[in-house]
Amino acid sequence: MSWLERRGTGRFHLMFRFGKQRFKKSLRTTREDLAEAARTRLDENIRLVMSGRLTIPDGADVATFLLSDGKLNRKPSAPPPLTLGGLTKAFLESLPDGTMEANSLYTAKIHLAHFERILGKGFAARGLGLDDLQGYVRERAKQKGRRNGRVSPTTIRKEITTLSGVWGWARATGRVEGPFPNKGLRYAKTSEKPPFQTREEIERQISRGGLSAAEQELLWDCLYLTGSDLEEVLEIIKQRAANPVLYPMCVLAGHTGARRSEILRAQVGDFDLEANLVLLHEKKRAKGKRTSRLVPLSPLLAAVISEWLKTHACCKYAFCQAVPADVAEKTDAACRPLPARQASDYLGRALAGTDWEKIRGWHVFRHSFISNCASKGIDQRIIDAWSGHQTEEMRRRYTHLFPDSQQQAMKALFNGSVKG
Repeated sequence: MSWLERRGTGRFHLMFRFGKQRFKKSLRTTREDLAEAARTRLDENIRLVMSGRLTIPDGADVATFLLSDGKLNRKPSAPPPLTLGGLTKAFLESLPDGTMEANSLYTAKIHLAHFERILGKGFAARGLGLDDLQGYVRERAKQKGRRNGRVSPTTIRKEITTLSGVWGWARATGRVEGPFPNKGLRYAKTSEKPPFQTREEIERQISRGGLSAAEQELLWDCLYLTGSDLEEVLEIIKQRAANPVLYPMCVLAGHTGARRSEILRAQVGDFDLEANLVLLHEKKRAKGKRTSRLVPLSPLLAAVISEWLKTHACCKYAFCQAVPADVAEKTDAACRPLPARQASDYLGRALAGTDWEKIRGWHVFRHSFISNCASKGIDQRIIDAWSGHQTEEMRRRYTHLFPDSQQQAMKALFNGSVKG
């Protein structure tokens, strides 16, 4: 038995008895014809149940089941909202081991944490729009960055790129729809980084005065070590290193242009001391693909690595860290690569209080190797082969160090003639 009741709102409610129970279901309509059609359908489904042609599952919502012709057991509910915090968590959990380099993953987590902090973890990710991203750019540009300066547009672009990658994954997995809404996003203008310079050139500019602390710091970021400077720095490191592993690592960096990450993942088998070559494993040249490059060993580097491997090679990693016994039992590994932060800490402590304490980190060795190659007139194609992936911006920062080739080009342009 069923009947309709109309409430003060004008909407109809369907009332019925079934199995000695009374049920009430809001039809969410003010139209009598639609309400009557629903009541007729309910009566028909009750008859089907009574005749055994339709069975109500245990625990089902009776009213929902009968009104849906047996298609629904529960009241339909909207899927939980996709929050920014939930999206970033799902993305990070989806990454297979080895998908991203440890440093890249660490940086990505920092970038995503900034979005969660500014937009909010509970931000509705599916509703992300250009205005939200532009607001993020404005807010980040006001915040404190490195060395008491503001967060640079370059850094903000990298953060947006990280979120774009998460969005691409979310779109591919059906979590969001449409392209990443960054079309038309605007950033403050940036200045190109100064070219690489020697310590003498940097100190000369600073001595003239007029440079802020931030401008001086930017100049020191452009430091490259000449051949004699590199020898001096390596000798200081050899004498002062808290751990002997630092010296061969720095020689490898300064004599091949290897990145810190490439050095840390180097294995004993990557060094061919008979052919005087080292195989450096890359992760930046091709997206989603492991690549490598062969770089010749200088006489000093060959001698240092040969001695190091004879006395310190205890596992497959060339520069390893012993694992505590209790950890080794759980991981079945006695050694692991030296952590990146520990390598940086060793370098900073070795140079602290010396004439070279202004060195900012491991990248100075790569810059120095590339710059010294350029100053010796080595062909750009060879430099690229030895140093691996470089951006055009990076190349522009050391092209001024090709003195011979530039002078020759200028003479060829004007036939080397001088008329009085």
